[in-house]
Amino acid sequence: MTYTDSDFETLKYIIAVLSVITVLLVIYSTFVRNRKIRKLVKDFSIVGDNNSRWLLFMGIVILSPFIFLVSYEKGLQQSKRNDFCHHVMHGYINDMEDPDSEHLAAVHYQYRWISDYQCYTCHSEYGLFGTAKAKMSGIGHIWAQYFIGYETPLKIKGTYNNNICLHCHGPVLDWQDIEEHENNLEDIKDNKMSCLGADCHVSPHPKDAWETDDE
Repeated sequence: MTYTDSDFETLKYIIAVLSVITVLLVIYSTFVRNRKIRKLVKDFSIVGDNNSRWLLFMGIVILSPFIFLVSYEKGLQQSKRNDFCHHVMHGYINDMEDPDSEHLAAVHYQYRWISDYQCYTCHSEYGLFGTAKAKMSGIGHIWAQYFIGYETPLKIKGTYNNNICLHCHGPVLDWQDIEEHENNLEDIKDNKMSCLGADCHVSPHPKDAWETDDE
């Protein structure tokens, strides 16, 4: 699902309003309607009328998990946006958005072969755990950004997984009909042969993109 800026603003206000309602419900049901706090602490139970119990139930059991899920969805979607990575990867993103660039990422972006979330789409694996793995990797990037820093020049960890490319290109007949693809398909799938360099595809980004200052 793709969200617009308007959608993100709407979600932000929904989260804020629901959070305030939840806090008020818990405070009201615990401290206003139910004044027997000492007995509440002693018995570890809710003491008061049924309305207090239901208000507390609504606030803690129903609204709180719902707010968490909406907040998680908002954070997950926002972290997929290109501008989320811009604070570190500005050189790469600037080149990608440059209409005169001939690098692989720029071509995909300019022709909109990937309609949205271009960075995330090419740097997250598919399958059941693809998103979870990408988010865990993102947490590592946040840790590096604020606590330990990055080693330069920036390099991708490990070997790029060709199957991310094959997810879109593999089923295309024109791709399958290319002799080099047909002859080396298994090596490409097993990441024994890179799609980049030699007589294949150009680099996704300029090698010196990490040195580019943000403008």
